[in-house]
Amino acid sequence: MMKIDFHVHTSFSIDSTISIKSLIKKSNSLGIIPAITDHNSISANSKFKESNAKFIPGEEIKTDIGDLIGFYLNELIPKNTSFLEALDKIQDQGGISYLPHGFDPLRYNIGNKFPEYAKKVDIIEVFNARCITSKPNELAMKFALENKKLFAGGSDSHFLFEFGKVYTELSDFDIENPKKLINALKKKVNIHGKLTPKYAKVSSIYSKLRRIKKSIFG
Repeated sequence: MMKIDFHVHTSFSIDSTISIKSLIKKSNSLGIIPAITDHNSISANSKFKESNAKFIPGEEIKTDIGDLIGFYLNELIPKNTSFLEALDKIQDQGGISYLPHGFDPLRYNIGNKFPEYAKKVDIIEVFNARCITSKPNELAMKFALENKKLFAGGSDSHFLFEFGKVYTELSDFDIENPKKLINALKKKVNIHGKLTPKYAKVSSIYSKLRRIKKSIFG
């Protein structure tokens, strides 16, 4: 079996402090493969390729209506791209679309506000560890099952201690092949994990503000 965390940030996200080196080390130690989903950035992907570490390259794109993740991207999809255009750009690159925390009222709530858009996404995130309660995840799972969508889970890690708390267990497949991932998700999927303490999200906001301040004042 293969263990994957489908939602991981690195220091290339403005609100994350996870270094590439430390993430690779912990990934190897735990046997959990990260999907790198930095905010509006694919810079970390080349670093992982250089290290020969197992990972899924991706980007968390802030679209006009909220967040959308694209896996197996080679080119950056710009911030504020419309949701439907971002879906097209992911498909044009041979990638896979993934709706993160889609039913969280504190984070855009795309699944409830734009269900017709959510139905167009390849994979629904049915467990996001940074949801304040379990309700958004329950709604995401209900949506995925009712609409016969593929589903997975991720830690949404912004700090190293979060990585390893959540993983999706799949049958073994070629991690570099998008079609093989889709086929694996069509088989038995087990999601393991628990919600992250609320202070982690607050810490991310503080980290973001500190980095903004540093970029302005040095």
